[in-house]
Amino acid sequence: MSRSEIPVQMPATEDPRAHEAAAATARAHEAAAHLLETKTHRRQHWETLAAAHRDRAAHLRSVGSPEAPHAAVSAPQEVAALQRTAATLPPGEMGISRPRLDLRIGIICDRFLFDTFTGLAELVPLTPQNWQDHLDDVDLLLVAATWRGHDGHSWDTTADDAASRRQLLIETLIPAYRQAGIPTVYYGKEDPPDYRKFLAVARACEHILTTAVEAVDWYHRDCPEAHSVGVLPFAVNPLLHSPLGSRPAATQAVLFAGSWMGKKYPLRAEYARWILDGTLAARRSPVIIDRYYEAEHPSPNQLVPYDYWGYRAPAVDHTALMGLQRVVDVAVNLNSVPDSQTMFANRALELQASGTAVLSTYNQGINSYYPQVHIANSAENVAAMLQYLDDGAEGLEMLRRIQSDGIRQVFRQNHGVDLLAHLAEVAGVPVELPQERVLAVTAEITEELAADIAAQTHEQTTLVTWDQLVSAGAPEAEILMPVTPERRYGADYTADHVAAFRLQSSPISVKLDGDAASTDSLALRHRQGLEGLDLSLTAFWKPSTLSTSRPSAEGLHAEAVGRRVFLGDHLNHTPIQPEPGPPRVHTEPNHAAEAARQTAQRLGLEVSVVVPVFNNGGHLRHKAFASLRRSPGFSRMQVLLIDDGSTDGITASILEELAARYPNVTAFRHPVGGSGSASRPRNLGLEIAATEFVTYLDPDDEQYGDAYTTMADLLRGEPEAQFALGTQYTWSDRRRHLDVHSWLTPASTADGRLLRPDRNTLAAASFRPASIEGMVARTDWLRSLGLVQPEGATGQDTLFFQQLLDRTEAYLPVAEPAYVYYGAVDTSIVNVVSPRYFRKYLIVEAARADWLRAEGLLEAYRDTRLEHFLVTWYLPQLALVPDAQCSEAEAVLHEIIGLYTDEERTMRWRTPEALRFFGRRALPDPRRMRPTLGRWRRRLRAEAAERGESFRRTGPGRLAGGVYRRTLKPRDPEAAAEQAQMRADEKMILSPTSAVSEADRWERRLTP
Repeated sequence: MSRSEIPVQMPATEDPRAHEAAAATARAHEAAAHLLETKTHRRQHWETLAAAHRDRAAHLRSVGSPEAPHAAVSAPQEVAALQRTAATLPPGEMGISRPRLDLRIGIICDRFLFDTFTGLAELVPLTPQNWQDHLDDVDLLLVAATWRGHDGHSWDTTADDAASRRQLLIETLIPAYRQAGIPTVYYGKEDPPDYRKFLAVARACEHILTTAVEAVDWYHRDCPEAHSVGVLPFAVNPLLHSPLGSRPAATQAVLFAGSWMGKKYPLRAEYARWILDGTLAARRSPVIIDRYYEAEHPSPNQLVPYDYWGYRAPAVDHTALMGLQRVVDVAVNLNSVPDSQTMFANRALELQASGTAVLSTYNQGINSYYPQVHIANSAENVAAMLQYLDDGAEGLEMLRRIQSDGIRQVFRQNHGVDLLAHLAEVAGVPVELPQERVLAVTAEITEELAADIAAQTHEQTTLVTWDQLVSAGAPEAEILMPVTPERRYGADYTADHVAAFRLQSSPISVKLDGDAASTDSLALRHRQGLEGLDLSLTAFWKPSTLSTSRPSAEGLHAEAVGRRVFLGDHLNHTPIQPEPGPPRVHTEPNHAAEAARQTAQRLGLEVSVVVPVFNNGGHLRHKAFASLRRSPGFSRMQVLLIDDGSTDGITASILEELAARYPNVTAFRHPVGGSGSASRPRNLGLEIAATEFVTYLDPDDEQYGDAYTTMADLLRGEPEAQFALGTQYTWSDRRRHLDVHSWLTPASTADGRLLRPDRNTLAAASFRPASIEGMVARTDWLRSLGLVQPEGATGQDTLFFQQLLDRTEAYLPVAEPAYVYYGAVDTSIVNVVSPRYFRKYLIVEAARADWLRAEGLLEAYRDTRLEHFLVTWYLPQLALVPDAQCSEAEAVLHEIIGLYTDEERTMRWRTPEALRFFGRRALPDPRRMRPTLGRWRRRLRAEAAERGESFRRTGPGRLAGGVYRRTLKPRDPEAAAEQAQMRADEKMILSPTSAVSEADRWERRLTP
């Protein structure tokens, strides 16, 4: 069952029949709730559905309720209604700038991949029966990691003859194509978890492409004869994954389709519960299209938890599912692989291409490159996100922004035509793609307009005047884009038009003028002609006026008469204000300080949040700022956005937009170029902060809940405390709770609720710092310390905390997490490893060593912290440096160690890693062997698991597995009884004569 948010027009007071219909529907919902609460065997699993029916009944009885009522209907009925809506959508189209490739591909793959590439080139599916028929009529052979085949059975890895089919593929089919001169490409789309399962297939091919960048080195090692190894991400296909006609959505239900996989991927299942529970807490309902809905006895791996059985619906065909993804606003993506920068569930891309916002479990690559995808951190976090999207006009604007950013990005970066062209290029088969050179043309070039066009993220954009076109002729271009000085164009404006030409076939793209509410019914649709539309918001693909002697705006108007036109969204442009106010983004520190002071005083702001920014505007908008905006305490915050001099165009555009939209945002921009780290922005942020309290938040991290204002309130109640310190959540391959108090509290003296550090605290805590993002400090006190974070350094915040803790008399520990740290953001300077990375650390280490020496703490640091940090941080980072740069990076690391000791080779190193790095032959301290032994133990377990999995794939292994399941596998009679009772409950609830079905019928009458 699902509780979907279907708006219902409340009947007019003078219409008694409408009142009676609403009252009857309310009674039906109350009866449905009573059934679920009293007649089911396992009532605890139907509680949320019963509550949904009670809520609906209460809304229907509350005429004039300020909140729109919400309907509770069964999940199968919901899916049926969505399918009817999906059937009315326009079909997907080939993009006019990305036509079908003149390429014939022999392909072995599963259904999903086959569907993804269908229509983008000519696909010839090969089977054990027909492969010989195509030895001379394909351009290349693509063999993907395949479980069953495009038809579900040709290459079935579970069939009795699976071994002989695998032998045919590896020893006969692929060699025959190679002998015929046809390039062979293996696509490891199941890497990294199933790398070994298909390795023999990869070895048989000339070229190897993988979805997981982490597997590239493995293939180089295990396939030395491969001609090339590279990365090919998943693709989207505008024929299948299309946003056309997707607004407004047909429902506020949150869609999830797939399998649970709770036993194989327990962490994924835990994080999925956060999404589903958060969806319910936000008073939306999940609709779970369960792949194993019809399974009579689903395995523990297949079984959706009973708490969500009220929201299940049967599986639908893959093509039908793609349609359902187009008619919802929000959908769920679950990642089985959390720790890859390039491999994640393809569903995340498909949903964005369909114009759908995505709630996802964690994955490094999604977090690094798709910041508009919301990573679930808890049920409360998901609920807050959904409630923010439901918050009137601003929530709708944010929802459309998320969706727009996703559409633009996936069609520019993951278009299947582009990826197939790259695959062909790798195989040595030349394929030519149309260029996308843009000519922005205007009557007059102003300084502002020139700056806007220069900042476009689509770099192939040239600005000229109509007169220049006439006098000098048109430069080479495929897209003509009229613009005007009377508008400001955001940095993604051109990219939006480029994406539009990639996802549909009309040669004319138009941006709408207005807000989300006023344009929603028109957006992402086609119409005829430009009547009533603004020419300065259009773009034309290869217009005929460019080939005339006098191209003109009038010529474009004439060309558009009666033509099919694509209407995009309303984002990334604004009209010039007739009387511009003060600058939105300051460039003088004293002006920024005065603006911050006036703003804080006028709005009564209490906490300054300093956000250092550099070339990460997408993360700023969707991660750090979004986490602040959706918190209840946002109106009490002064958000200081300090740009270090971004060079990417989009970041400056986002700064300007946020500063213009939110009065409590003060933005400052350093000259273009950057200082190399977050130190300069943080230093300035502290200098201009004008509130009682201050904290820091990096743009790719998130405040957790309402932590900052909550800690400010706690701090106000403890006047002796100089700062409050919370814990943090950290993501790398999973979420970990980093309890900083576990090492700081024992090193300090307790005084009621406060902790009082002393001169021995740092040494007693082994100089292990906490994050300044988890701290809210008294602004005047922190400024009075005179601390300056070294510019150009990495890791400078750790030194800053060590120094301020050494000067602290008392602080307030807070047990709850204050923020979420994403530790594997591939675009972050902290995670790009090169000799320059170590040189940035050299700056902060030199400053730290000088400070420690001056304070008499150098020896204590060397004894308690130096080796630990070397082994747990520097040496793992050194292993990531490319071989050609390793010796340079190693020399810098020796220079860092030399800051703390003149005798690094004779110093008593105690860990095997340090001894090895310094070329020492000595036995390590047994107490320091635990990390090494842990790594060995994990490696041995992984190898044993791999050997077991390899055996299970053999004939004897499958036979042994069958015998075990039939005879030896323990039976759980209690679990079987619970499942039988849940089946009986579900059958009763979905019966046509049940009270729940009656409520469904009344809803359909009330909301036809």
